[in-house]
Amino acid sequence: MSKPLLVWFNGASVVASEGSSVDHVEPYLLDRASSFGDGVFETLLIKNGSIVFLDRHLHRLSQGLHRLSIPCVRDQLSADLQLLAPFIDQGDSFVLKIIVSRGSSVFGYSSRDSSVNRLLLLQPYQPVAVDNLCLMVCDTRLSTQPLLAGIKHCNRLEQVLARREVDDSDCHEGLMLDQQGLIIETTAANLFIVESNQLITPPIIDAGVIGVVREFLIDILVPKLGFPLRKEPIDLTRIEAADACLLTNSVQGLRQASTLKLSSGISCQWSQHALLTQLQQAYQVAIS
Repeated sequence: MSKPLLVWFNGASVVASEGSSVDHVEPYLLDRASSFGDGVFETLLIKNGSIVFLDRHLHRLSQGLHRLSIPCVRDQLSADLQLLAPFIDQGDSFVLKIIVSRGSSVFGYSSRDSSVNRLLLLQPYQPVAVDNLCLMVCDTRLSTQPLLAGIKHCNRLEQVLARREVDDSDCHEGLMLDQQGLIIETTAANLFIVESNQLITPPIIDAGVIGVVREFLIDILVPKLGFPLRKEPIDLTRIEAADACLLTNSVQGLRQASTLKLSSGISCQWSQHALLTQLQQAYQVAIS
């Protein structure tokens, strides 16, 4: 006879079953996204009753599932999303988080016989317009792993550690560098700089997340406005010499940075840039 599986959550007993099967335990307690980061997620903005860039988010999620060899559940997610309608007021904004994991398991890395789990989280959101961001350079660096680069997988421990550095400072965001010292992104945003009225953004090849807003700017908005754009490596020397710096995030939108602080003090300062202001205005129209 198999030994019982005993589970406690925050000090309270949850289950004391006679079998060790996951079937006897609430699946979310043993979800592989929580245990191993074995899944993908998307964080979406809901504005005026519509999910902003829904198709782009679902496309990236599907790409992430494919990369991790997790069955695609886009049809099931489409049905899940219909359940949100009664809770979304037309005049309010919300943040929606979609998590898809490989399923639930007890011990070990093996995922044999697991089935896909889906989780949706919805919360009201009050947008806060913040420009003039102060940036710092995080000591925590991104690992080199081409297999995971670009996708929004659930293992965000590097970002968690980097964000703790930011929280312990007087800055708003932190630059995250790769192992070669090149800037890839911030803890929660992609990054663009301006050089002589040209937009430059780091390539996402071996590390980092290919953001939905980043791709919308590259594919649609920047070409529509006629701004030159290149994907090129950016190091600290280059960002310090830049004319301006922009951060992009699906929930927070487009925000201009004003200051870069190093441990030795303020490294550089940027003024609000007309090109970026025009880009921000066009973006707000696009998501309205």
